[in-house]
Amino acid sequence: MLDQVVFQEYWGGIKVSAYTDRYAYDPSDDSMLLISLAGAEQAVKAVSSALISHRIVSVNCRSNGEIQLHGSPAAHFRVFSTKLPSGNVHQLVADTRFFGNDTQEHCIIIPQGEDLSTVVHSQVLSHLASPLIPEWAEWICTQLKERGLIQEMAGTLRAAKVRIDEPVVDEIISEGIRTGRMSLDQRGGTYAGNH
Repeated sequence: MLDQVVFQEYWGGIKVSAYTDRYAYDPSDDSMLLISLAGAEQAVKAVSSALISHRIVSVNCRSNGEIQLHGSPAAHFRVFSTKLPSGNVHQLVADTRFFGNDTQEHCIIIPQGEDLSTVVHSQVLSHLASPLIPEWAEWICTQLKERGLIQEMAGTLRAAKVRIDEPVVDEIISEGIRTGRMSLDQRGGTYAGNH
């Protein structure tokens, strides 16, 4: 089901709309992280330009009313565009943190049916130099959530922001091993959990 996205400036007499099938936003400040837009070329480009320039757009959701969203001034976006056979345009506007950069904050998409800790391990944790074992991922992600370093996004696309660096992960691993919540046994087996 498609939701309608509207950009309107009363003082300029501007009102354009496009459609979205997927989007993710930060519920703490209503800043857009990713949106898939389709519709007439001028309307789609106007809506995506509004988001990139930090203006407010309305998403009229069939399921839960209207949501006011904007592009964050701290974000940088990539826009991917294609012309559809119908003459309409499809654009994907995505925060650059989805594309793996050198910052400590990452945005990840969690595929349907996948576990958050599995995706965080494969897309973020496994790229660190810290000594990580996949069996520890769930416990480490629990610790990261408790510290406010993993935040799930709102919208029709399951996504999360992960703020992490090696010293934090090293600290969590050291604490887990020291307290016995994480271990390696003599046969090379692993364990992570609360007890």
